[in-house]
Amino acid sequence: MGVPVVEEKQDVNVTRVWVHERFPEEFARLMERLPPWVRVEVEAHRDSLDEIVLDLGKPLIYTAADQVYILESRTVNKDDLSYLTHRLGGFKENNRAGLEGTLHRVSRIQDAYGETVGVTIRIGRFVMGVAEPLRPWLEQSGSMLVVGPPRTGKTTLLRDIVRILAGRYGPRVAVVDTSNEIGGDGKLTHPGISPARRLQVPDPPSKNQGWVIYQAIANHSPEVVVADEIGYNEDVFQCLTASRRGVRVVATAHGETILDLLENPVLLPILGDPNEGRRRSRPSFAMCLEVRGKGKFVLYPDFAEALDTLLSGGEPEGLQLGRWD
Repeated sequence: MGVPVVEEKQDVNVTRVWVHERFPEEFARLMERLPPWVRVEVEAHRDSLDEIVLDLGKPLIYTAADQVYILESRTVNKDDLSYLTHRLGGFKENNRAGLEGTLHRVSRIQDAYGETVGVTIRIGRFVMGVAEPLRPWLEQSGSMLVVGPPRTGKTTLLRDIVRILAGRYGPRVAVVDTSNEIGGDGKLTHPGISPARRLQVPDPPSKNQGWVIYQAIANHSPEVVVADEIGYNEDVFQCLTASRRGVRVVATAHGETILDLLENPVLLPILGDPNEGRRRSRPSFAMCLEVRGKGKFVLYPDFAEALDTLLSGGEPEGLQLGRWD
């Protein structure tokens, strides 16, 4: 059943939120790769650990339960960074690494000579239930664009959206996994998104994400394509193409609000090519979801209407979903 996280109440309905049952095993696999003294310090925080920072010549810093801990008694040295890098098996071109079958993400900082001088480790959890407030809209036809600032849980939400869609459409859900953050690192996808199918994106994503979206649509006949962090010219074009072919798309984009989307020229084609206060065509997405914080959502079920309201100088009304108390 997994590890309980919180009970979330929305109106009179209680939505249970829990971590996938494999998390203890996935956490242990990460701990095995850390320098022993780092593992001793952070392992007890398993259920709340969020991030570990290792910078050369500086103390260990980690975040758990929204609290920042600094271990002043010891500093990170070259051997510590080499120990971790060796056990990870190296980094990709985008300076990221992961662990097969887990959602953890390790990112490195290099100096001018290409040597690793810092590492950021994000603890990945498959949190199930966070997208349940959206289920009535996800089970309808229509694409959804998700927007929100960093560290508000967009990718966590997107994973659970995939879980819900896969429960309805099965393998006809195609996940274009740019950084392996949805389905996990390695060849085998995380069981939480099964039976959805995952297509990985080779580096660099700016050149290849759109091509993989095209392959998903052209080769695998999906009902729904899911993508994280669209915003390159080619992937925006492919999302536009999908909408014209009747393929639903669920995607995240950079920004905090719909207004931020309108101020990003790359995204304008999927917003209906607005110009001089009006749209020239319908947007590629039927709905838009603003992620205001972890578990806090504002849904605009009629995205075209919300865009028109903004373009005319008004303030669109959205539906508050999730946990706001």
